[in-house]
Amino acid sequence: MSMNFGLEIFVSLVIVALVIFFCFRILPRNANVIVFFIDNKKYLSPNCISNWRKYLGAPTVLTFIFAVMVENDLLAYISVWIFVFLAISDLLDGAVARNCNMMTPEGAKLDAQADKWFDLPALFAFCLFPVYEPIYFIIVSCIAIFDIIGQFIRGKNSPPEAGIIGKAKTTVKFICIYLMSFAGRYDEIYQLLKLETVILILLFLALLLAGLSMGMKTKWYHDYIRKYIQDYV
Repeated sequence: MSMNFGLEIFVSLVIVALVIFFCFRILPRNANVIVFFIDNKKYLSPNCISNWRKYLGAPTVLTFIFAVMVENDLLAYISVWIFVFLAISDLLDGAVARNCNMMTPEGAKLDAQADKWFDLPALFAFCLFPVYEPIYFIIVSCIAIFDIIGQFIRGKNSPPEAGIIGKAKTTVKFICIYLMSFAGRYDEIYQLLKLETVILILLFLALLLAGLSMGMKTKWYHDYIRKYIQDYV
């Protein structure tokens, strides 16, 4: 493939910057924008935005893989940029919920669930293509186990929304996915930056964070560790 790394990164950063600017500068300060989201909540509610991430992540990844296989640069670019937008929409749904008074426990739980539907299929897919590393697959499988258990017990002994550990874990997983996508497209960069090792380290970090995130949702943590922190720290 003859993709331009500078172009891909530039457009990706523009997408991220625009969403961040919208979430922190435009949405909180513009009543008309808030009213627009409220009036169109059937399509633009926080839950709808979470569902974009939940249901469009896997098709986007499959489209990207197809684009790499047939060496269609334009389709690969579009897939990457859609994926970047879906990833940053994790910020958008929360901003809409807060500013439009649409925060609900169900929405918080859906937001966290959407992250897993979004990033786990991509991680599994990229462990096989374009990267093929069995050790990656084993680590991602362990991450998935922790994530699924954590999602199942979410809200029973802890708040339904994702905490700082969970958000950090999701961010690390997104970075891993993007770096994995370099294989077969930017092989020189992949080798120069030793991304094979970097990805392995990041996956271990995501595994650690996934374990911590799950542990902090357990009854044992709630009854003992959290209570101790509240009483003595």
